[in-house]
Amino acid sequence: MCLITEFPSNPLLRSPNLQRLRTLADKYDFLIIVDETIGNFVNVEVMPYADVVVSSLTKVFSGDANVMGGRSVGCSCDFIHMHDLTCRKNLCSLVVNPQGRHYRALKDQLSSAYEDMYYGEDALYMERNSRDFERRIKAIDENTEAVCDLLQSRSHAGGAIKHVFYPKWSSRENYEQCRKRGPGGVPTGGFGGLLSLTFRSDAASRAFFDSLPINKGPSLGTNFSLACPYTVIAHYTELQWAAEYGVEEGLVRVSVGMETKEDLLGRFKIAIEAAEAAV
Repeated sequence: MCLITEFPSNPLLRSPNLQRLRTLADKYDFLIIVDETIGNFVNVEVMPYADVVVSSLTKVFSGDANVMGGRSVGCSCDFIHMHDLTCRKNLCSLVVNPQGRHYRALKDQLSSAYEDMYYGEDALYMERNSRDFERRIKAIDENTEAVCDLLQSRSHAGGAIKHVFYPKWSSRENYEQCRKRGPGGVPTGGFGGLLSLTFRSDAASRAFFDSLPINKGPSLGTNFSLACPYTVIAHYTELQWAAEYGVEEGLVRVSVGMETKEDLLGRFKIAIEAAEAAV
């Protein structure tokens, strides 16, 4: 048996209590698999609590959105490329925790299933794109926090924005358990590049999305900012079910990129004003 979780989650950016889950997993002997794509390993360290850690390589690790994934399950020692079956163009890394009690069984199983089918030119581009990964993450983290601070201030003002979902405010105590830290315990990891927000009316949600002058698309983790009406895209046939879990129909998800901070804030102010006019 296994428990699979994101850290943080998409689209509500909530972080599970991995410390608590690890205690339960050790007691009842089940695996914990953590997808840390949204947090990413520059910002968070989830390995101490996981048996397996997966992360999408075609998101912010690449950034350029010009690399396709393969249909392979491959490994190089303990680092395994695994095709994400939820997306035919997504490639993931998979790392088995060498300190986990099931390490040997997992490694043997993955090694026996290995088949190298990853296209060589994709591998070249992936490596090239990833060289400045840490620098890009720092810039994206800083941009996203500035945008979220702006959005949060306008939500407190009682305007069109109802709620901003972002690890800085969403179950932060759990996020802080895994946040990267330097000497003296000083945080070095940021809060990632993804945010979601809801609105006080459908009209405000549409006005915000339509007026936000950034690229529109369903992906995330690109070097350029992207926005999408997440719930309508992902749960169009099950809107009521999604709403039961707090994923409202008018939710807008934004993946912040590497544009200049001043430029981004200016663009979001345009969308905020349009949403407030709609209200």
